Amino acid sequence: MNKAIIAVAVFLLGSAAHAAEPFSLVGTWTGPRERLAKVEGRKEGTATLVVTEQNGRTFTGYLDRSNPEGNVKESLWGAFTPKGRLIVASDEEGIYSFDLVNRNTLDYCYVESGASARAVCARLKRQKQ
Repeated sequence: MNKAIIAVAVFLLGSAAHAAEPFSLVGTWTGPRERLAKVEGRKEGTATLVVTEQNGRTFTGYLDRSNPEGNVKESLWGAFTPKGRLIVASDEEGIYSFDLVNRNTLDYCYVESGASARAVCARLKRQKQ
């Protein structure tokens, strides 16, 4: 058998096994964020996501974001599909979507609609425990 075909098969089998492994979002994730809002305009700052509890494919925690006016902490509740391809959450005003880049890197975007519409995105790194 061709060595290239064997290498691809090993890679695919390894990837499938890795994707099926359970993963944990519990921990503290931090990184820079950029936001554009209808009323307040553009802002940058730091976002810290703290996932305090995970039970199966659901989780809870809070997002702490830095602002010139002071930090804001908001609780959130989330869930994900069996292999973690789709991860979503909500707070009392908007919706989060997440992409688990690897076990220690998490991208997220957040949106709110209405009179104070806004969109935010960030790349977060899990902090060592």
